[in-house]
Amino acid sequence: MPTRAIVRAVAVVGALAVSGSAATFYTVRPGDTLTGIASRFGVSVAAVTSANRLADPNVVDAGQNLVIPDGQAPAASSTPQARPGVLPAGLLAHPSRLSLRPTFRYWARAYGVPAALVEALAWMESGWQTKVVSPTGAIGIGQLEPSTVTFICGQLLHTSLNPHVASQNIRMTTRFLRYLLDQTHGNVAVAVGAYYQGLKSIQRRGPYAETRRYVAVILNLATSFAPG
Repeated sequence: MPTRAIVRAVAVVGALAVSGSAATFYTVRPGDTLTGIASRFGVSVAAVTSANRLADPNVVDAGQNLVIPDGQAPAASSTPQARPGVLPAGLLAHPSRLSLRPTFRYWARAYGVPAALVEALAWMESGWQTKVVSPTGAIGIGQLEPSTVTFICGQLLHTSLNPHVASQNIRMTTRFLRYLLDQTHGNVAVAVGAYYQGLKSIQRRGPYAETRRYVAVILNLATSFAPG
């Protein structure tokens, strides 16, 4: 994933209707990040990016208002602690996405990755949506960049897979997370951070503040996907 810079600007405002359905209208505060905003409202980064047609999700201009889809009300100022086995409401509301859990579990077992971890990471990245493509070209459920797909298929799996196919994207996402775990000596936090910031960057510079927040969100979400 490309490094995401800290989004800039000001405070929360109310709500409005968008295309006939409720949506929250948010003005970014100093120190906010797109990841943090999405987590606070219970939606994915990809959903916020898509709803606002952001040309570059790394930068939001000062004072820019964001539409938060699905009419989610804001939570407390800090991310609420997930409860074991209590899946996100947005997932439960979409049976077609929920039906992907056996695929996550299958490839998690195959590659020795905690299923809850890869499920949480993919939920944060895309909301388990197959057709989501970011402005930078990141594809599908794991929001895999084309260069990452090429690396996974060529160097890790030695086969050609289609990131637009849900089961194949989940396989690639899980295998890539396994690779990052191996490269970081099994350190889950660093591996997840590397998925977000890039392995070479995190090895050379350490995690950015934005990366640390991303990791915290994923580890919190993983609790939701763990057995209750």
